Amino acid sequence: MKFFAPLIAAASLLAAVACEPYEAKKSELGDLPTASFTMTMVDSNTVQLTSTATGDPFMYNWEVSNGTVAEGAEATITISRAGTYTVKHYVFNQGGMAVDSAQVVITRDAAPPCTGLMEFMSGCTQRTWTLAPIAGSLWVGPVGGAQTWWAIGASAASDRPCAYNDEWIFKADGSVVYDTKGDIWAETYMGVAADGCHPESVLQGAQTAWGSGTHAFSLIPASATAPDQLKMEGLGAFIGLPKAANGGEVFAPINSITYDILSTNEDANGVRTMEIEVNWGGGLWRFTLQSVN
Repeated sequence: MKFFAPLIAAASLLAAVACEPYEAKKSELGDLPTASFTMTMVDSNTVQLTSTATGDPFMYNWEVSNGTVAEGAEATITISRAGTYTVKHYVFNQGGMAVDSAQVVITRDAAPPCTGLMEFMSGCTQRTWTLAPIAGSLWVGPVGGAQTWWAIGASAASDRPCAYNDEWIFKADGSVVYDTKGDIWAETYMGVAADGCHPESVLQGAQTAWGSGTHAFSLIPASATAPDQLKMEGLGAFIGLPKAANGGEVFAPINSITYDILSTNEDANGVRTMEIEVNWGGGLWRFTLQSVN
């Protein structure tokens, strides 16, 4: 029995060594990465994200609290609605994952897509409109339009040059620039002695809001009870004649006027026309506009 004791001990030692974890041939995974990033506002709704992570990441992911996701060391995201959003940046290396987060503030809703009426009016950049120099481009009549109380004739542009040189520049961002070219068609309710062409400077006090300036507009889709509509927004914003407002004629600037869009058209030369109407309670005013570009 003494002869076998050393053999048994040696066998036991070999078995013990064989059961040890094979640590010597395992590689170290390494340290975790460090996640960090910068944000740059490209415009009111677009954010450029740039990773500054360290630790040799091989994968970069982004997640925004509105549900937007992106990949890559750099990413550009668009957030259409105003609000405060959390941006999370995930980076991965062979050691594992790290995450960093920050908040971005979006101050305004994005402009709606440029299609339909928005494209028609703005050309997706900007489009200039004037009163169309044709008969009937200024028209007033009873509700229903069964008869005409008054309409401008075929010599409209020479009869009222100060009205027919006015420009409304509609832009795809929802703004509209009104340019009187320095003169206006003024009527006695504005304080002038007689209806006619006058320098813009005749507008005094609150009425100066009817002069050249920048306003806003919105387009309201047709419903079961109304056609497409154009809403001019901002103190003094109007088209055609400033007095023609919803539910009554006004003699001082108001904050908005909504017009029904009766028709739109584009001829073979690319000239666009649009007829709009406002119910002022005692009847209808209609205006026909023509695009310049």
